[in-house]
Amino acid sequence: MDTLNLVFLFLLLCLLAVAAGIAARRKAAFAAIAAGEDSRPLSPLTRGLLCGAVLLLSLLRLWRFGSVPGGFNQDGAMAAVDALALAQHGTDRFGTWLPAHFTAWGYGQMSVLLSYLTVPLIRLFGLSAVTARLPQLLASFLGMGAAWLFLRQLLSRRAALIGLLCLALCPWHFMQSRWALDCNLLPHMFLCGLALLYRGVRKPAALYASMVFFALCMYSYGLAFVSVPLFLLCAVILLLRKKAVTPLQALLCAGIYFLLSFPIYGTMLINAMGWKTVALPFVTMPYFPHSVRSGDLLFFSAEPLRQLGDNIRALWNVVFLQKKDLLWNDIAGFGTVYRCSMPLVLAGLALTVVRCFRAEGEKKLGWRLLLLFWLCSLATGLCVNAVNVNRINIIFYAHALFIAIAIHALATVDWRAALPLAAIYGVLAVLFVSAYFGPWAEQISSVFFEDFLEAVEYAGSLDCDTLYITPDVQYPGSKNVSEILTMYKLQIDAGFFQGKTETDRPYAARFRYENADPARLSGSVACVQKLSALPAELPPGWTVKSFGSYAVIFPDKEETG
Repeated sequence: MDTLNLVFLFLLLCLLAVAAGIAARRKAAFAAIAAGEDSRPLSPLTRGLLCGAVLLLSLLRLWRFGSVPGGFNQDGAMAAVDALALAQHGTDRFGTWLPAHFTAWGYGQMSVLLSYLTVPLIRLFGLSAVTARLPQLLASFLGMGAAWLFLRQLLSRRAALIGLLCLALCPWHFMQSRWALDCNLLPHMFLCGLALLYRGVRKPAALYASMVFFALCMYSYGLAFVSVPLFLLCAVILLLRKKAVTPLQALLCAGIYFLLSFPIYGTMLINAMGWKTVALPFVTMPYFPHSVRSGDLLFFSAEPLRQLGDNIRALWNVVFLQKKDLLWNDIAGFGTVYRCSMPLVLAGLALTVVRCFRAEGEKKLGWRLLLLFWLCSLATGLCVNAVNVNRINIIFYAHALFIAIAIHALATVDWRAALPLAAIYGVLAVLFVSAYFGPWAEQISSVFFEDFLEAVEYAGSLDCDTLYITPDVQYPGSKNVSEILTMYKLQIDAGFFQGKTETDRPYAARFRYENADPARLSGSVACVQKLSALPAELPPGWTVKSFGSYAVIFPDKEETG
């Protein structure tokens, strides 16, 4: 794959060099490209090919949805468990009424938007891997629509379709759409806000609607407290200076944004000041006494200069070099936007900068908003420690748009440039999809605890009083992970978890997250343990049922078949 990347990188550089040479000799073409002008209509054949490719790649995201990736991520399980509690009781699993932010792991909290979006699906279809992941897929399609709207207004319908195809092909966009992680909603909400903000220059109703999405960003991921206020502050200054909005419109937008986002701002203020939880009829702004997540930000680092250097290196490696990240974020050799695509990213960025000065009227404003989006994304990456793909996910929409802008410019210079581009990305797309549903799918299932979840599901079906479940599922002593995965798989009721439900066996007696010695157990029990941790010989009368690297052990009489 590395050799193929080098070959494609060389071909893309040659294409850019040839296109730059042609554009330099054609003054009219050079001026049009520099200004971002595009008056050439799409032919019916081109439109049909682009739309067909986008539709095919979009529908591919539905194939084996819910089963690939196998298993379930622990943070996604956390969001699903709290969504189930909200659907059944209007609280999180700890009993907090409509929280603006989840207690989650206790030491680290979690954004709520993904869970709230999952609630209607649970009410309609119940909790499953499909319903827990579907909000992320729908948000991804919404983000693609926002990209189309933005590029359609900024350039043309042709550029917008190229942008859709780039996102449909994009490894990052494909992968994040198929598993549930709260922070992966942020880039989609932000891009919707950006597209509507730019649309609002013409139609004020869209301007006000953009504030809804920027407010939703605040419930998507904690890093929105860096990116969103910074972007909005710079954007309002830009819009007011260019008289694209009136001061009254700016005030109305600020009012909408803060009206919708004040619960999460209030939660952050409460925790910064050490105040008590504030419970209102429609929302709770909780205080978290054990939070440690503020240490992830540069502002709270004990050594800010050293941390800044580390952040720059991490950002460079993850975003620009596209080095291998966590298994669930990228596939080795492909990167986030394909590793060979960086010349197109940089070319699109350069064109954006040029058009910030050469474009005319409203379009100049659009280019400046796009550049501002990228700069704020970059600033976000500099502020967070140990940045990885999901922490800096907001920047990949900008890079995908830059790629589309560069490809659009190449096609404007000479349409024949589209042929080698189609071949390059066609090969990459086939290889990526083959890897995603092939070797990668086998690897990710173990990382997403597929064997453990199958063992827990089987153990939960047994007629026993107590389940002993290993706390070593992620690392030795990771009781919280074992517990949340168990709660997700067995769909444990929040009232039962809190001890409010009257039963013969309360939750704490029914579920024991510890490694048990079968020789010391008696009665109606079952154990979920790692196969490697089982004793060499079990006492007589015990049955072992294996699930990959895990096993369920139980007395013979408890087996239900």
